[in-house]
Amino acid sequence: MRKKDIIFCIILLMLQFIPTACRDDYFMNEEIGEGNATLSVTLCFDQEDAALGTTRAEGGDEGNAIQNINSLCMLFYDTTGKLVHNYIVKGEGLVIDPDVSGWSYNLEDNRIDEDKDEQGNQFEDSKTGTAMFKLRPIKRGKYYIYAVANMGDLTQYKDKITTREGLKAISLQWDPDDISQNSEMFGVFSLTPDRNAPDDLVTINSPGVQLHSWLRRAASKVTVAFDGSGLYANVQIYIENVILKDIPKTCSLGNPNTPGLVSEDVPDPDSYKDPDWKPEMHARSERYTASNGLYSEGKSIKIQKLPADLSVLTPENYIHICNDLHRYMGKGEEGDEQDIITNTHAHKAQSLFFYENMQGKGKSKKQSQNGVDIDYPDPDEQKEGSGWKDEKPYGTYVEVTGYYRCTAANEHVGAGPIKFRFMLGQDVTTDYNATRNTHYKLTLKFKGYGNDADWHIEYEEPSDIYVSTPQYISYLYNKSMNVTLKVVGEIKPNSTLDAKILGKDEDTGFTGWRPWGNGTSAFPTVPNDFYYSGWIYNDGPWNSFLSLRKTSLVKIVVSGYEDKPSWQTPINTKYNETYYNEKNEGNRSYKISNIGTDDLADGEYSVKSNGNEHIFTIPLYTRAKELVTKTGFTGNNPYSAYPRKERIKFTIQVKDDVTGTYVPKTAYLDMIQVRRIENPKGVWRSAGNSDNFHVTLMRLPYDDAEDFKPFNSEGAWSATIVEGGDDFITLRSTVEGSGSDNAQQTGVKSIEGAGEHPIDFWIDFKGTIAENSTPRCAIVRVRYHNYTCEHDIYVRQGYAPITIDGNAESDKNPAWASYNVYRFDANNAPVYTKSPLEEGSLFRRGNRTAILASNNDRPGFTFGLGPSGSFDVLELGATTPSQKTWSQLAPSADDVKSRFASWSIAGDHERIATIEDFYTLESTSIHSNIGKAYGVLYGDGATETQKSVEVAFGYDHNEDPTNSKKGMRGCFVFNINNSHNIFFPIGKSGYGRRKGMTSNGEKVGALRYAQRTDYYNKDGTGNIQYVPLFYDLFERPGAIYQCRNRLESTNNEVKKSSAFDINYFTMGFEGFENGASNNNNGSDSDACFIRTVKY
Repeated sequence: MRKKDIIFCIILLMLQFIPTACRDDYFMNEEIGEGNATLSVTLCFDQEDAALGTTRAEGGDEGNAIQNINSLCMLFYDTTGKLVHNYIVKGEGLVIDPDVSGWSYNLEDNRIDEDKDEQGNQFEDSKTGTAMFKLRPIKRGKYYIYAVANMGDLTQYKDKITTREGLKAISLQWDPDDISQNSEMFGVFSLTPDRNAPDDLVTINSPGVQLHSWLRRAASKVTVAFDGSGLYANVQIYIENVILKDIPKTCSLGNPNTPGLVSEDVPDPDSYKDPDWKPEMHARSERYTASNGLYSEGKSIKIQKLPADLSVLTPENYIHICNDLHRYMGKGEEGDEQDIITNTHAHKAQSLFFYENMQGKGKSKKQSQNGVDIDYPDPDEQKEGSGWKDEKPYGTYVEVTGYYRCTAANEHVGAGPIKFRFMLGQDVTTDYNATRNTHYKLTLKFKGYGNDADWHIEYEEPSDIYVSTPQYISYLYNKSMNVTLKVVGEIKPNSTLDAKILGKDEDTGFTGWRPWGNGTSAFPTVPNDFYYSGWIYNDGPWNSFLSLRKTSLVKIVVSGYEDKPSWQTPINTKYNETYYNEKNEGNRSYKISNIGTDDLADGEYSVKSNGNEHIFTIPLYTRAKELVTKTGFTGNNPYSAYPRKERIKFTIQVKDDVTGTYVPKTAYLDMIQVRRIENPKGVWRSAGNSDNFHVTLMRLPYDDAEDFKPFNSEGAWSATIVEGGDDFITLRSTVEGSGSDNAQQTGVKSIEGAGEHPIDFWIDFKGTIAENSTPRCAIVRVRYHNYTCEHDIYVRQGYAPITIDGNAESDKNPAWASYNVYRFDANNAPVYTKSPLEEGSLFRRGNRTAILASNNDRPGFTFGLGPSGSFDVLELGATTPSQKTWSQLAPSADDVKSRFASWSIAGDHERIATIEDFYTLESTSIHSNIGKAYGVLYGDGATETQKSVEVAFGYDHNEDPTNSKKGMRGCFVFNINNSHNIFFPIGKSGYGRRKGMTSNGEKVGALRYAQRTDYYNKDGTGNIQYVPLFYDLFERPGAIYQCRNRLESTNNEVKKSSAFDINYFTMGFEGFENGASNNNNGSDSDACFIRTVKY
């Protein structure tokens, strides 16, 4: 079965050579007088145009390649058609006739008035210039007078030009290699500037006569533009090549040119307009061998080279047409201005040239008269009447080749090579006369999903599996998307569609847990030293992000280690593989009917059948946040600059179209887990602030980039206020995000964004609240890449303490402060930072002296260095900084006695958060309403997403808390039911910890989150083969928070920890045991952040 799946309209504009505006009103008396006449001669020709635009295409020829007049002859014939004289008027290296004088050019616009400034005028392509000269007196009389350009002095045709008929019958030979050699022109002379002047006798009967000629080239040209404004969403057409096919080998200089004509007699001009004209033609099989036949191909315009691996074909990387940002063809950030069409049809744009080809009238060029059924579904070159080439075997046509992709979740889903063909002529219906000296401006206007009938389309869907690849899934853990597959053909009874996630040993480009890129702008190449690329212990898809079945956990824990610290898990564990195989996450079979309860538990899919077409809608999932914490593997993409990729193999038994037997059909789907989005992740306002915020989702273009970059959604996107939160914000669309064609959406809870536009909109706040009232909270959920990927933004107004569940605060349900501790006053009460974004100070356990964050910017105190001297600190009760060394900041004997085991503070029902308090925010249940998110928070004064990494991460104590555009990285804990959200900053530097224990020669007091101080060895030693994601852990961000209580021994139970570990890279959130204060006297204690709660 052949199915045609693309829709088109065509705009055809014809450009012809334009005569001079000069007119001669002299009235000629038919009685011929005595004596000679002096002739003033004017020729019209195309002048040089300035370039109206450039093209990325290769091939074809410049649109003005054959416009120049390099040589010119003027021939006079008497009334019997015999040559009187051949004047050599112009030509380098030619002997110019001495009777010729006064040759001049005039490059002004000399079109006659009715050809100027008309909207849509078919002659608007080119202005005309003139060439003028004079001939010495010639005998009065009646003559046929012709102009022949760009054929030298006609010496090689001396036998043919002796008669008028012989001149016009000269057979020109197409030069396929040098287009400038096909620039022959022919024109008749008349006494008036008439572009349609007949080939009649000209009477010369006065002393001075003005002659005019409209020179016409034997060749014409075609330009092809594209318009996808009528396409449906989720349809993309990637154009690869535009080629002119079946062009004439020869052309008559002055007669209509009909390749393939058997007779040498010149047809009556009216024949070409007669639908019943049936000239005797050479056989179809002789069209390339006949002397007046065709070349199979002319020149081509190479738009782009499509990759052999079409799974990397994405709108950001390749030139395409869609109904969004690239309606008129483009890629990446290129716009969709309609000027692209104008520039593509410009006079000097890349063009395809050919000789005139007059094939008369014929059948309709449309492939379907009713727009549904194909009129000639089986065209056959050998079978006349089958519709092959519209029954014009010697006609010239344009062929556009490319790749079609539709990701719609319905029967239109599909992808594959596609060709569009159109026979040239004077209209888009029944005329096949491709006349000379014409600029054919074809605009292919696509509509809907495809299926239009103006062009002949070759898009076949034999029995097979069809799925568009690649597709995207969220960077977040425990998320899902639906993929649509189409199976065409008769499926074997009782068989299933089988899916398998492929592994590293199946030669499929497996990357799994690794960052992935292919060197394109959408997926930049990952530097070799960015991750560990050596041998991995027990590697496979069980260490990666993708599952065919619904995820049931947030954290996968090895049996027997549920309440133990993650570091105690055996490093050589294979539990990820065990769990993956037990749950069969990498394999699944989909029945055509009778979907069972197990299928519902694993994620519901659907199948819709219509004859031999079967549409499968299949859910895919990202896996748990922590895939055995010790291993570091995660279902959440930890990389901000790079995606990850896995491949799924689909197989089903379908009856073969040729053999009629059931055979396995296979399709592959590349699933790309998009880059982690950090910026923005939260927008907070103080109680009295209602400034709106302009959201633009941004991502890092590569690791260590200095700036974030906005990116376009591949397919439509949306932003919605999640139900359950407080009613204090609305959303507003922007032209940048939703397109200029869509009405602005204002004051709404959900907005729609346009595909191939950035995720760009406003969060508008409604009023303010009292200073100490309960904060108002909301979550804005963004879905992008055709709604397959999610990103949440946590919004809050008011900084008063808040419980995560929304109930009243109590000992078991504390209200969390919004600020970290900056210092302690003389009464042992905490003094908080000025903003929830500020990281606060670091404190060694039990010691109330604040180690100021400003130290992190001092030479010798930055990440991994020193410290080289004393720290700037604020001692208990002090407001002026002083200096202390690391050893002087160790807990004193009184600190150990009074605060080391139970760190009490002053305040009404206020305490440093206990490990139990932190674990009210932690849950490994998939059904928990508590979740974690990691990214950038903006506060008062920030009204838009910041591009600069330094600014987005750079909030510090020196900022004005009421007016700073800077942001801060950290961890959000949120309740999806009521949208309550709490933020834990990790610090401007990204390292919320100063280490109290030495390792590998690093000094105590060094600023570093991780225990490690250097890369793991690449030679496989040092256990890197077990924990490859920790290859560069030493420089990964995170923070440690002190807990109120410390036991001398935790018995390896993380819920008895004296500190809490927030890993920004792996998204870890768990107790740190006594890792921040191993010794009971505090001599090796770390300096960490402090957060308090109310109870």
